[in-house]
Amino acid sequence: MIGRVLSVHSSECRVDLGEEVVSCAFRGRLRLGYSQVHTGDIVHISRSADTCVIEGIAERKNLLVRPPIANVDQAIVVTAITQPPLDLAYIDRILVQLEYEDIQGVVCINKQDIEDEDEIARVEKIYSDAGYQCVVTSAVTGYGLDKLSDLFRDKVTVFAGQSGVGKSKLISALMGVKLLTGELSQGSRGRHTTKWVNLIQTPGNGYVADTPGFSRLDLADVEPHELSLLYPEFREHALSCHFPRCLHKTESRCMVLDALRKGQVPQERYDNYLMFLEELIERARRKYE
Repeated sequence: MIGRVLSVHSSECRVDLGEEVVSCAFRGRLRLGYSQVHTGDIVHISRSADTCVIEGIAERKNLLVRPPIANVDQAIVVTAITQPPLDLAYIDRILVQLEYEDIQGVVCINKQDIEDEDEIARVEKIYSDAGYQCVVTSAVTGYGLDKLSDLFRDKVTVFAGQSGVGKSKLISALMGVKLLTGELSQGSRGRHTTKWVNLIQTPGNGYVADTPGFSRLDLADVEPHELSLLYPEFREHALSCHFPRCLHKTESRCMVLDALRKGQVPQERYDNYLMFLEELIERARRKYE
C-alpha cells in the first residue's frame, strides 16, 4: 500500500491511506535511522492482521528543513502590518527560498480588522506586481478565509511568517481545529507553541501543515549572479541583460535596472535584493579564501 505521512513521532507515524489513517512502525533500516521519515513523505507500507509497517520512502520532490516537511506544493507567507511590525526583508527571504525549492508562494496579509487599509493595499501591490498571488484575511472576523481556503485544493500547504502574525489562528479558523497559540511578547514576537509537524486533511484532497514556522532562514545556496533568477519579476529582464553574469547593480545595458527605472520592478523588492546579494558575495568570498 501507498500512503502519505501525516505526522512522525519517536517510534511510529500516522499515515493517510486514502480511506483510513493508520499508525505505522518503521522497518529495519528506517527504524535504525539510515533513512529518516518526514511528515509529507509518500511511503510504501506492508500490513498484517494488526500491524502496519513502513517499508520504504518514495522519491521526494522537495524537503524543507525548518519546518521538516517533504513534498510541499505551496507556502502561505503570512504577515501583519503593525502587530508584529511589517518586515519586508523577512518575507522576501522566505520567497527567495521558496523559489529555490520550486514551491509556489502566496502572500497573506492578516489582521485586516485592525490594520490600515492604505498600508495593506501598498503591501498587496508590492507582491502582486512581483507576480505573487495575494490574499487579505482576518482570523478574527473571517474576512478573506473563503479565498484562502480555495487555495488548499489538491495541494500540500505550509504556513510561514514571523511569530505572532496569526498562522495558527488562521489554521484554527480555516480547519475548525484548536491549535495552541502564544501571546505576543514584549518584543512583539509570539512564542512558538506548535511542537510537532502535522498534516491536517482539507476538503478537496489537500493537506495543511500545522508547523512552528520558519524560525531562521538562510539564503539559498546559489552564486551571486543567480539570485535575480529567484525573483519572478526580475527573471525575464535578467535573462536579457548584456552581461551573462550581470549582478544588476551598476552594470551598463542592465535590463533589470532599466525595468526598475520604469517602475516594472518594486523598489522595496530591489532594495532587499541588494542586501541579499551582498550576503551571497560575502559568502562566496569566504568560500574561496
